Amino acid sequence: MKKGTDKKSGKVEATSQPFTEREVEETDGVFVFDDAGILDTAALKACNDYAGWLYKEKLMNTAVITVDDLGGKAPYDYASEKFNELYEGKGSGLVVLINNDTNADAVFRSGACLYSVEQKEQDDALYWATKEIFRGDYRAGIMRLLQLGELCPMHIIDNSQAFEWEQITKIEKALSACKNDVTIIVSHNNSDISNEDILKQYYSRKYKDNSGMMFMLDTTSGKIIAQSSDKLSADLEKVLKNANDLSAKGDYMNALTKITDHLNKE
Repeated sequence: MKKGTDKKSGKVEATSQPFTEREVEETDGVFVFDDAGILDTAALKACNDYAGWLYKEKLMNTAVITVDDLGGKAPYDYASEKFNELYEGKGSGLVVLINNDTNADAVFRSGACLYSVEQKEQDDALYWATKEIFRGDYRAGIMRLLQLGELCPMHIIDNSQAFEWEQITKIEKALSACKNDVTIIVSHNNSDISNEDILKQYYSRKYKDNSGMMFMLDTTSGKIIAQSSDKLSADLEKVLKNANDLSAKGDYMNALTKITDHLNKE
């Protein structure tokens, strides 16, 4: 972490969010909408590929928007509306708005990204990103803001905010220790789409090579379902049934603990 001092005021500047260049695979999705036309080809590709990595690996609905005219809207409200347009307001979201209208950039967060990133961490990232953008380095500024997404868990995505942060940390640690790659989605499904279809969508998004296992806990129905390239073992099926009994009573933490304890014994 770095600190700097303003020579004129003597005040200590905001702590910077660590910035790491990450090599990611090329994405075939579109996540950057450069309506202001400020990004060159290389910067647009780098930001789009990284946003695509967050979309796939963190299951985060991500977007970068540059704009010259907010249409009289507040920057945060504009970013929020764009999230609703692009993703129907669903899931965990991270929208970075580069605002050339009033020059007040904004970050919109929802779902798992809302409580995984502290406000100070976002404010510090915006502080340093603004400096980079003012000197014309849009790529660095945007990437710094997108990397707030790396503060979110990799293995448990709580879109419904059913768990406390301490519980999320405990579940994430248990899932990280599993021999195979396991992800748990916590959802609040009020749509016409079945839980099975939603889980299949998330699974194909993250595990294109069918290499992982994914569970979905729906807090609306209290049910937990699983998706894997391999048939679930009889023991895991039994554990899943017991976990469903707990989940139906609203005991989500113990329900997921039963699953993670079993997976760590395999």
